[in-house]
Amino acid sequence: MHTLVDPAADPAVDDAPRRGRILWALASCMAEKGYQATTIADIARVARVSKTVVYTHFPDKEHCLLELYSRANDKVLATVRQAQEDARSAGLPWRDRLRAGISAYLETLADGPAVAWAALVEVQAAGRPALALRRKMIDRYVDLLCGVAEGLAQDHPDEVRPVSRELVLAAVGGINELMLARVERGEAEHLRDDADVATEAVVGLLERRQGPRRPPNAE
Repeated sequence: MHTLVDPAADPAVDDAPRRGRILWALASCMAEKGYQATTIADIARVARVSKTVVYTHFPDKEHCLLELYSRANDKVLATVRQAQEDARSAGLPWRDRLRAGISAYLETLADGPAVAWAALVEVQAAGRPALALRRKMIDRYVDLLCGVAEGLAQDHPDEVRPVSRELVLAAVGGINELMLARVERGEAEHLRDDADVATEAVVGLLERRQGPRRPPNAE
């Protein structure tokens, strides 16, 4: 989980290790009792700091959640981009290139079950700023996948068809629902098991299908 939320590598953050523990503590508390029931006292207890220290870093738990969600998604998107670049550089077939990015997305979330719960479930109960940030993050992933799809259509015009952003958004929404169902069942650690299904959904969207062949004597 710390690979998703620990901002210790950010030189702009004061007291970065404790800030990372606070973010981790919020994720843990939300996984146990939900965002609404979580208090600053809960976060301080799990982070092993005082409430004063929590308030030094964050004015309230909403701002804490916004940073948790933003940092976790930044990490996920960076991992997906790197996986896509590695797959492209390796010259993998286009379906395998898609799977590499989607697998990286699911595996990174699977490595942080509490953060996955926060990102997929609790963020929807945290008010308008959190919902606005969620939309921004989804748009970033859609933009990333659109770029991948456009590149594949250029590289493999006989196999991959151009698609609209709206269709890519629909595919991302379907994958998000697949992940949400897994997390709600308490199976976030097994998100990686859905890589084949999620990949097939995107392949089905992009794959150029041949039309029915006409009989030789058809007029």
